[in-house]
Amino acid sequence: MVARLAADQPAAVAVRCADIAVTYGELISWSRQLSHRLAAAGVGAGDRVALLTEPSAAMIASVLGVLGAGAAYVPIDPAQPDARVATILHDAQVKAVMTTAHTRHRVAGSQVPVVTVSNVPGEEPDAATYDSFATAVGPADPAYLIYTSGSTGEPKGVIVEHRNLAASTRARLMVHPGNPTFLLTSPLAFDSSVAGIWGTLQAGGCLVVASADDLRDPDRLVSLISRHRVNRILCVPTLYRLLLDAAERVGNAALASLRQVIVAGEALPQSLVDRHFAAHSPGVDLINEYGPTETTVWATFHRFVGVEPVSIGGPIPGARLYVLDDEFQPVPPGAEGELFIGGPGVTRGYFGRPEATAAVFLDDPFAVEPDARMYRTGDIVRRNADHRLDFVGRKDDQIKVRGHRVELGAVESTLRPLEGVEEAVVLPDARGSGLIGFVASREGTDPIALRRALAEKLPPVMVPGELRVLPELPRSLNGKLDRALLRTLAAEPLAARPSAVPPAVDALTAQVTAAWAEVLGVATVPLDVNFFDLGGNSLAMFTLQDALEQHCGLRPSVVALFQETTVAAQAALIRATREQGEDTVPSSSAEAARRARTARLRQQRARKGARQ
Repeated sequence: MVARLAADQPAAVAVRCADIAVTYGELISWSRQLSHRLAAAGVGAGDRVALLTEPSAAMIASVLGVLGAGAAYVPIDPAQPDARVATILHDAQVKAVMTTAHTRHRVAGSQVPVVTVSNVPGEEPDAATYDSFATAVGPADPAYLIYTSGSTGEPKGVIVEHRNLAASTRARLMVHPGNPTFLLTSPLAFDSSVAGIWGTLQAGGCLVVASADDLRDPDRLVSLISRHRVNRILCVPTLYRLLLDAAERVGNAALASLRQVIVAGEALPQSLVDRHFAAHSPGVDLINEYGPTETTVWATFHRFVGVEPVSIGGPIPGARLYVLDDEFQPVPPGAEGELFIGGPGVTRGYFGRPEATAAVFLDDPFAVEPDARMYRTGDIVRRNADHRLDFVGRKDDQIKVRGHRVELGAVESTLRPLEGVEEAVVLPDARGSGLIGFVASREGTDPIALRRALAEKLPPVMVPGELRVLPELPRSLNGKLDRALLRTLAAEPLAARPSAVPPAVDALTAQVTAAWAEVLGVATVPLDVNFFDLGGNSLAMFTLQDALEQHCGLRPSVVALFQETTVAAQAALIRATREQGEDTVPSSSAEAARRARTARLRQQRARKGARQ
């Protein structure tokens, strides 16, 4: 479908990333070359190819190249730890791995062929021109495998066929017509990327791919929207809030090109609905989308035309929604029930896991067509007075963290075998944007060391932001774990905990520490521990930027904060900037690092002089 569009508009720009612009003609030529390189490496129909690439134009060409080789792409986020990467490569039984020069080192020693993709079209080792892709595909062939958290700690790969992808995209083109200029902020391993890539390229639009550096800084994302006249975005509500914050600092006119803001992946706060319509002029739609990976990205949507109560809306074209009780019977309107989804978006199931597939992919007794299936979501919903669906919560221990589905049991099962851990319970944190873990350890195991050990095995989104080590976990009278009490402890506000500021520190360090404690929601903030080791993440770093401005009266650049990631280093950085008489920390990482080093040397000299 994209190739047919390219034949009609070969000179139209299909993909932009950084300073690279790739036309439809170039994109198809590039991806055809890649498909033949994969075929030469032994990849054929029905195989799986891992994609381990940073956000780039090469990433998009690689996706098309894998499909053109008849295979399914298996996206792996470079932020995943090596152990997780190895697990997915083994579980998916990939036939090859595609990398860029930037990510190739992550698969050094790979037992399967590694195909390294050039950063720009026309520079592939095979410069031959091909009139077609290497292999044709059919509707039932797999298009991609995206891995979700598994309850046993092992990830599960969802097999999405071409017919599922075609139906999902067809519905998207109906709900969101036009040829958009779309800003892609979702990692390839997050299935919202599917909506952005195919909803744009199959509409003949322009896909603006945010680079890894862009994704670290909302100010840069707002600049991308303004510079490329982006009119459609899709992101988690947390990121959209940060974009609105960034736009307010430079003037909301920076977002004037937007016509559609789609949020998905986590619950939409009512306050963000209110803020959207306060920030934009009339005609800028806000659309709330819902859907598990197992139903191909989305199954419901609600388009807000003004401030109104949050809901996940009604079915996308082709989807069937059932709200059922424990006996699989429909519940009356207004009553709570479990959501089941039928229709052409229901995927094949989990790769290599027939029992897990049979547990949630069921025969659809309400469908007219034979052999129809439905997916059991585990989400509790109810139909409101407007016949739309309100999301109530989860039936099991699965939650959404920054748009990613996380099985709490998977985190617990990875935490328990670690040295010194006797028992472990993981719960959502008080803010609902991360996790908190409770560990029983008579040895008084170091929680920071435990987090580091977890980070070597799990993706960042599954690592609790805070671990509390207790001599033993609370139990009820019958001897069972008292999860209700643990939930109360998890919801305990920061003000009720001991001060996070260590004694005997200078005023600036105390201010930086207080900012960290506010953002991370932790009781103790060591001065020399990495922000990410204390539970921080890229989105939290943006919040830290605001908190430092509030506590210290100076706004560091995000680049500088990523460069200096401990309390001590950030305090030194801010002190050096103040001494230079500037209002902001410079965004140049080299300049920021130079000033931080200068400040540290001054501190060392001062301490040495004091000792003498």
